[in-house]
Amino acid sequence: MPKKFYVDGYNVIFSTFLRDFELEKARDYLIQFSKVYVPDVVIIVFDGKEGIPSAISPSNFVKFTRGESADDYIKRMVEREKDRSRVFVVTNDKSIIGYVRYLGAHVMSPDVFMGGPKHPKKASNDKDNLPEVEKKKINEELLKLWEKNPKRR
Repeated sequence: MPKKFYVDGYNVIFSTFLRDFELEKARDYLIQFSKVYVPDVVIIVFDGKEGIPSAISPSNFVKFTRGESADDYIKRMVEREKDRSRVFVVTNDKSIIGYVRYLGAHVMSPDVFMGGPKHPKKASNDKDNLPEVEKKKINEELLKLWEKNPKRR
């Protein structure tokens, strides 16, 4: 049974290296990173208050809240989960942390979440240290980016 990750989107962006990017690029990076490196169910939640533009359309993977904060949305969704032992909430927000732990869910810090895949250490002279599946994912993402950039054609 897969794990489920609720990601406090803006909290992750503003508490990791993503804060150095433009907001739209940071959101896109977080979404793409989650799709490529997290093999489980991921729901990234952003505050979607009126007037905040976004090129990202809401989906089952990305939620922009309306009428409630991302924090309240995450808390409500964790409450509804039947098997909270498989639920992870990615945030540094203390009010969310205390509440979801009380409910029996796990908490993961944004830095740990954004740490990416963990690979076994190899000898320092081994230049090819990525597994084939990771190489394929990277190549697919690079191809998509290359196809989107008309200057490269």
